[in-house]
Amino acid sequence: MVSPAALSRHRKVLIDSSVWIYHFGQHPEFSPAAGRLIEALEEGRFRAVVSELTLLGLTVRPLQLGCQDVADEYELLLSHIPNVELAPVSRQVLLDAAAVRAKFRFRTPDAILLATGIRFSATAAVTNDKTWKEAETAAIQVILLSDL
Repeated sequence: MVSPAALSRHRKVLIDSSVWIYHFGQHPEFSPAAGRLIEALEEGRFRAVVSELTLLGLTVRPLQLGCQDVADEYELLLSHIPNVELAPVSRQVLLDAAAVRAKFRFRTPDAILLATGIRFSATAAVTNDKTWKEAETAAIQVILLSDL
């Protein structure tokens, strides 16, 4: 098990979309760990980078349910959480993502997210996707939410 406070040794941490979805959606199994992680982030124990692509993943379900107000609230919350850098999906991130996808055969969204973390100097990535472990390098440590 890894403590969310242990992330403080990282310069910046990439937080995968699933973590936010678990947190805002109150996932019965993973919401507590996601909540502890985000609480540590808000307290300034570490800084984070989040891809703007996360906005897509976070707002789809509320929009499917016809809850535009919930989708708007999620966007507002994500945009104003302390110590979070919301990173754009730029041309360079997409080119980096192509290299990640080619090397590790990740799905396009995962490649974009991981490339964002690397491009924005994250030294750790928190996800609940075990396949990300394949991309762990000296530059970026992959931490599973289930281990927090």
